[in-house]
Amino acid sequence: MPVSRPAVSQHLKVLREAGLVRETVEGTRRIYHLDPRGIGAMREWLDAHWRQALGAFQVFADKQHEEDQREKSK
Repeated sequence: MPVSRPAVSQHLKVLREAGLVRETVEGTRRIYHLDPRGIGAMREWLDAHWRQALGAFQVFADKQHEEDQREKSK
């Protein structure tokens, strides 16, 4: 891998602290697994923001369409 071990460890630490992965220790190794609870919470957050962004885009697109229709009718 083109990434150093310390860099990978730092990234895994951030993911673990964010609740996105779990770690288990097997001898001298640490095994990481996705944490479904953290992934589910992240998905809910992303879905909420995506819905909000799509709603705002819909309002913008409707407004643009109305303005275009007014320009065409002149």
